[in-house]
Amino acid sequence: MPKRSQIHRPQPNAEHRRRVYAACSECRRRRRKCDGNRPCAQCQAYGYGCAYDAENSSPQSSSEAVNASRSMETVVQRRQNRAARSASADVDDEAAAAAVTPSKLIVNRERGRFVNANSAIALPHLVGQELSAAQPLRLHSFAWNLGLRPERRGALATSLSHFLTLTDCQALSAVYFDAVHPLFAFLDPESFSRRLVQHWSTLESQPNFTAVVAMVAVLGSFFSPPARTHLREDDIKRHGLAILDFALTNPTAVDMDSVAGWILRTLYMRLTTRPAISCMASHTAMHFSEIVGLHRDVVDDATATANPAAFSNEELEARRRYFCTARFLNQLLTTEYGVSGVAPRHSNSIPAASVPGAHIEALYTMTAVLKDVEAAATAGLDSDEFTDLFRRLQDIPQANDTVSLFTADVCVALLRRFAAASSKPGPKITTTAAAILQQALASIANLLVAERTWWNMLSVPFQVICISASADSIGLLSLLPTAMELLRTMADKFGTHMVKEALATAQQVVTASRGCTDAKRAMKDAALTHAPPAADIDWSSFDTGFDMGAGEWPPVVDFFT
Repeated sequence: MPKRSQIHRPQPNAEHRRRVYAACSECRRRRRKCDGNRPCAQCQAYGYGCAYDAENSSPQSSSEAVNASRSMETVVQRRQNRAARSASADVDDEAAAAAVTPSKLIVNRERGRFVNANSAIALPHLVGQELSAAQPLRLHSFAWNLGLRPERRGALATSLSHFLTLTDCQALSAVYFDAVHPLFAFLDPESFSRRLVQHWSTLESQPNFTAVVAMVAVLGSFFSPPARTHLREDDIKRHGLAILDFALTNPTAVDMDSVAGWILRTLYMRLTTRPAISCMASHTAMHFSEIVGLHRDVVDDATATANPAAFSNEELEARRRYFCTARFLNQLLTTEYGVSGVAPRHSNSIPAASVPGAHIEALYTMTAVLKDVEAAATAGLDSDEFTDLFRRLQDIPQANDTVSLFTADVCVALLRRFAAASSKPGPKITTTAAAILQQALASIANLLVAERTWWNMLSVPFQVICISASADSIGLLSLLPTAMELLRTMADKFGTHMVKEALATAQQVVTASRGCTDAKRAMKDAALTHAPPAADIDWSSFDTGFDMGAGEWPPVVDFFT
């Protein structure tokens, strides 16, 4: 354990002692003798935010006070009663509550870390402050356990360069930024490329960045045409995942690269395996985001003057982009899997600036819609509040096929509410949703040609079929032939059990819903022309491991009893 730095309280010599006419606010609050400096000796020793009331301020300039306050490594925020941000700031519910209820946060501005003052690691530090201990106690996990076993330490024996060359990595990175970056624009292409070249020969000395490089390469390989996928994709994936897993059981540094690695892992897991695994990866990305403090904006209305020079504008923007991406994925994946998401307390992250060639604004809109679903649904599925969610989705510029696809993914998440409530959407919602979904189906066809195989290319048309059959409205049923044709095209193109099972299940749904009006039956018959004959479906060949538990589900499931 590194030696703790000792900061002794300066004791002014009696012959140099001078009269202080105005004490700082903290010394007055705690009834301590203030020396009038900025910061004063008391605040400097015990980690207070030294400030003087304007009417009682000493002759020192305000700029000097600001510069002095910036040198404070740890600041205790005594008041959190702040006015709510503007709507564009997208303040979370927790942050809105914090604006009303006083709450204490301990802030390390040099590193952008935030921790609740009621935490165990903060207790000795705060007690030392209150007692004016001669040696201030640092923020530290004192008495965390008995220390009976050594912590696990070590490193991976293999290097990433064992599996691919720098040239390979640059080529795969180019594919990644072409396929993923237009929507999930949290990594900066220029910064990533520069770091990759600069640190390639010593990459293993930065394990967190190595994991980022590995996962970018893996995703680049995944989105490459089949003839151009990297032969060692699986080995590269294992290497990146091993580094990320290693950080969960070893005392390693947690930084922005840690968050990036888990965001990339979330994407790859959702593309390749089961929903629970991608949900857990997304939860971890959010937890790391909170540990690093990405959920808190370092520059806010009340503390802008305390922002240290350690954060450049580029770093502040990167923090916002990382948290935006992690939060959207967590909202989307937990919504589709039907579990609770991660909502960091006291979140006040604000939107990042626009990214050239990307559509990060769409992420903010979709995240806000997902966040507002519960409140809008409480007002009623036929309410103006719930209808407005579809309008907000329709207002997202559809300048990119990936944006259209994910907008539709959020749209079907809203429409699933009607099936769960045994209800049907009204004309306004039907018209708006049909327009969003029609655009997405066209985008899926384009993505198939470009071989950009996102997971929801299959799930969106499949859910469109289920929702349309349930709603049984002309507006949504008109999407059936196109959706079924896309499923059949993907079944022929990829031939996987997942696509074949989706096509066969969609056929069952449409067939079961045919007993309606002639016009609706004609639409369903047109859709069935793209399905295989029922006799050709081998249900035993499908992977039952994706089922939610063994055995038969009851005809009616009551999740609340």
